Amino acid sequence: MSEVQAGDGRDVRAELDEAATRLALVRVSRSIPGSDELDGFVMGTGRAWVLLALLDPGVHLNGYVALRLADVSDVEVRGGLDTFVGRALAARGEWPPVGADVDLESAGELIRTAADVAPLVTLHLEEDDPTECFVGRPVRFTSRSVHLLFITPEAEWDGTSDEWSFAEVTRVDFGGRYEEALALVGGAPPA
Repeated sequence: MSEVQAGDGRDVRAELDEAATRLALVRVSRSIPGSDELDGFVMGTGRAWVLLALLDPGVHLNGYVALRLADVSDVEVRGGLDTFVGRALAARGEWPPVGADVDLESAGELIRTAADVAPLVTLHLEEDDPTECFVGRPVRFTSRSVHLLFITPEAEWDGTSDEWSFAEVTRVDFGGRYEEALALVGGAPPA
């Protein structure tokens, strides 16, 4: 696999792989202006994407977030089981974090396999607007895009799908508490 360089020349992929081996908590920063810094545990890296088990501010694991490796600008290792976070997760029965069987080689395969393990996915197109995301169920794939059937913040199926280019997708969330709540209340998507 090729190296992904941080601005200071460090090999970001090597840092992520080392954190995964050690099950170390990391804070990941990205080069996209206005994008979130994310805390979590590295569950895997692929050719194009890295998967984190996301840590929420309440010190709970909260699903998964996949980030484009090319956007990762900094990885700060924040410790492992011996830290407060590690001990709190262990006390809550959330340690060690468990990975998800998703393909991290391309955006299309990532979205397709995330939809196989979770009822809803959240697509972020942060280069356009880092504050906006789209939650729904992928209903069709082409070689370059995905059609997502939207579910509203009130857990109502929108009934329409929109097409998003894989090249626009910078982040994919799935299996989190928000997506699970929407799926629970919204039920199955319309046929």
